[in-house]
Amino acid sequence: MTESTERHVALTGMLLSVLCLAYFYLLDRLLFSSATFSLIFSYLLKIYDVQTAWLGVGVCLLALLWRRPAPILRLIDWLSRHPAIVAAGTVLAFGLGSVTIYHNYPLCMDEYAAVFQSKLFAAGRLFSQFPANAVDWLVAPSFNGSFFIASHATGRVIEGYWPGFAGLLTPFQFLGAPWLCNPVLSGVAVLLLFRITLDITGDRRLAGWAMLFALASGAFFLNGISYYAMQAHLAANLLFAWLLLKPDRTRAIAAGFVGSVALVLHNPLPHVLFALPWVVSIAIDRRQRALLLPLIAGYLPVGLGVGLGWLSLRSSLMPAGDAMAAASSVVNGVFKWPNAAMLNMRVAALAKIWVWAVPCLLFYAVLGLRQFADNKHIRLLSMSAALTFFAYLFVNLDQGHGWGYRYFHSAWGVLPILAACALAGKSEAHSPLTAFAGAAAILNLLLVIPFQLSQVDGFIGRHLAQLPDPKRPGNNVYFIRPGGFYVADMIQIDPLLRDQDLLLASRGDDVDEAMIRRNWPGAVLRERGFWAVQWYLGSTDRRVSSAGDSLGKHFVIQGAPSSPPAASDHR
Repeated sequence: MTESTERHVALTGMLLSVLCLAYFYLLDRLLFSSATFSLIFSYLLKIYDVQTAWLGVGVCLLALLWRRPAPILRLIDWLSRHPAIVAAGTVLAFGLGSVTIYHNYPLCMDEYAAVFQSKLFAAGRLFSQFPANAVDWLVAPSFNGSFFIASHATGRVIEGYWPGFAGLLTPFQFLGAPWLCNPVLSGVAVLLLFRITLDITGDRRLAGWAMLFALASGAFFLNGISYYAMQAHLAANLLFAWLLLKPDRTRAIAAGFVGSVALVLHNPLPHVLFALPWVVSIAIDRRQRALLLPLIAGYLPVGLGVGLGWLSLRSSLMPAGDAMAAASSVVNGVFKWPNAAMLNMRVAALAKIWVWAVPCLLFYAVLGLRQFADNKHIRLLSMSAALTFFAYLFVNLDQGHGWGYRYFHSAWGVLPILAACALAGKSEAHSPLTAFAGAAAILNLLLVIPFQLSQVDGFIGRHLAQLPDPKRPGNNVYFIRPGGFYVADMIQIDPLLRDQDLLLASRGDDVDEAMIRRNWPGAVLRERGFWAVQWYLGSTDRRVSSAGDSLGKHFVIQGAPSSPPAASDHR
């Protein structure tokens, strides 16, 4: 690629960033519609992402002015010589971000469901045991059957997702640092990005580029400080791919085991889509076909043991026939042939992929695929990414909450690898593409990511401010009702009832008050707001601790006489 051609490539990237920005102004005006988007998806897209798109264009303009690739190459070379230091720094930086920016708080039910289950696992339990007649206060009825499975007959409760990510959270939960799980997984992912790129290309500098592209992308950074399972999917899929770059019997079994963990992280689809091209490739390659059985054998222990065991546990908590009805509802309600509304969702998803990454990263990835089109592993990675994206054309959901496009995040790690490949051979002292790509990545890290972090910090802060502060000393009980902005996601009850305050689902003021008087007769009504009613239980800790009880101090709750649960407009 000549110097003139490289300048044209950089200008094309700039043009694509402008087109991405234009999408936000065409939305609901011409061509594109958000009429069927969920409230939170539309809000984040139209308020936050458009601001980031403007910044991305500004970054591209500044990057076009930078004409000195040499300092950038020195930085890349340092990164490539010290991948372990980079990974350790990632863990530290992301851990700090998780505690400060993300408030050490699982923002939505997608995040809290795994946290809930990990608290049970850390206590040596499979399910929570609530009073059966209090279930509809402790678990929001609108969440029962989706984020949680709660039995009204027995009071047993588990998370609604598969338990693999909760299992990964468990040792961190046991140590009192669940916020550290995703930062550690992010550090592992950085090492895998380095290793995969190096093994495929044999070029340490390109491996350094892959690390920089990931660390300078908002999707990687924000998912790495959150409680979403998607960073675990990304790391597991990268490890699966790395093990199959140079497969032998041992690595095939290991890849199957990693894949089985990925299958049960929170749902099987992200790994199935990523792994399918690799499994098919082994099956049709005469030289590797003998590895198919070891690969399958690696999947079996966890895949069958945890997968089938969890399905059985879920079914045991649901009334007869409800499990089949729920499965049928998912298939019929979620998976559909693409229509205009679903295509609009995926166009928005492409815009999110663009603005939540280093500007032009998606464009570089296409160039990298073209440059390494003869490489089998690059083709397989590309097929994994493409299959992951296009399969969701048949999913009638827009993702709701989430930073970047989280339905694609399980395969997002492919992008920095392919983008790094686009810079193969661009080590000349006057390479315009090297200067542009490096400047854009560094500026995105220094300018755009701090802006996105401030957006998320402000969003979570405003979300938490919807409830009044608890009165101290002592305990408070909040009855949450529809009215705030996704305030129902704050109904996050500790599975062993150990929290200092209770956030319960309201069943109506009269029924709620009867429940309060039955459990804490001396409670005082402190505030009756649009979103919640706050009761103060007094200055004495109302939790109990029994001798030899492993729970520690916890609430003992008696339900009130049954009453139809209040309707919710949450989802």
